[in-house]
Amino acid sequence: MKKEQIVIIGMGFLATYIIPCYENLLGEDIRTNVIGIKGSERGLKEKQAECSFPVIVGKVRETLEERRPDIIILTVKPNQIGDMTEGTLVPYYQMLREKGEKLPDLYSFAPDPSVDYFYNTLGADVNAANMIPNMVRKIKEYNVSETGVSFVSFDSRRQWPSENRKRALAFMEPTGTVVEVDGDKAIPFLSSQCACHLMFEFNYIAQDVQKELGKEVSLADCANMYRTAFRKSFDEECVKVIPCNGEGADKELMEFMELLMSSWRKGVLNFAESEKIPYEPANRLVCGSMETYQMEAQLEPKEVLVQNTKNHATPGGFLEMCLITFHKEGYEFITAQMKNWLTGKKEESVGKEFERIAFEVAKAISDHGKTVSGIKR
Repeated sequence: MKKEQIVIIGMGFLATYIIPCYENLLGEDIRTNVIGIKGSERGLKEKQAECSFPVIVGKVRETLEERRPDIIILTVKPNQIGDMTEGTLVPYYQMLREKGEKLPDLYSFAPDPSVDYFYNTLGADVNAANMIPNMVRKIKEYNVSETGVSFVSFDSRRQWPSENRKRALAFMEPTGTVVEVDGDKAIPFLSSQCACHLMFEFNYIAQDVQKELGKEVSLADCANMYRTAFRKSFDEECVKVIPCNGEGADKELMEFMELLMSSWRKGVLNFAESEKIPYEPANRLVCGSMETYQMEAQLEPKEVLVQNTKNHATPGGFLEMCLITFHKEGYEFITAQMKNWLTGKKEESVGKEFERIAFEVAKAISDHGKTVSGIKR
């Protein structure tokens, strides 16, 4: 049986991260049926050593014409997508039409531009999808991919052949629990996920407040407690991969953590609802993301968490906006409320304020996310 040919345009971190997806689809044929294209010579030797398939620089159009791929993976930076699509892909697809050849499926790994851009730009006969993988697949020796959520967005105007659609969804399975989201919801959906990255900050706050009150507690213990407090909201089988129990935890602290976690979840879901994202995929995304980041905080030292955040908070990106908004809107408030709670000044009503902060963080990310490609539609 003939295996698919894949051309990857933009052989950077993300294209490398999803290597298990190529392997899942092709098996051993990954060596001959995949080629990655970098934009520059920088890091070429390292990338070639990292990949079991060829990695070259430039010559995108020539490679497409030579390989005639079944699938094009587009993983260039969002602000490069417009030029690559309009300057290279549009004429390539037009050439294939003129020759009467099959058009390749396009998987774009950026939320902006959303999939409607490809429908409008490449043509109504092209199978194009936005794909966003869960970015935490493994923590230490634990496979936590099923806890997090990956998503695929199709344009509702394009009826994909059933086999191609099935292949697109299956392609993402190695990265996490796969859900389908309408094309115009990809950016707010990803923004909801990004707002959950702040679980690291929740742990820093808990550790700092307890230290101020004279109690030394590790980040691992804080995350263990947060995860235990979250079980009323999310208790799927996948959470058992990494045990948590919260034994010996301070009763007041556990109460506060449960309030904060449940309120944050509600606030992000309120944002998702305001964007008309269906409850089921939104809830699974938010819960799975909060849980995954707490798992990470439970197992990794602070310096690793800080570095992970730096790696993902690219200048002008989603996570950078998330952190900016949270430090402006909520960090000090949550710190003060936790301190109050642990010194006998409980205010149950603060849960509503936590919900509002979560909503504002997710909204700020989404508003910003709609501008990152620079493509006006």
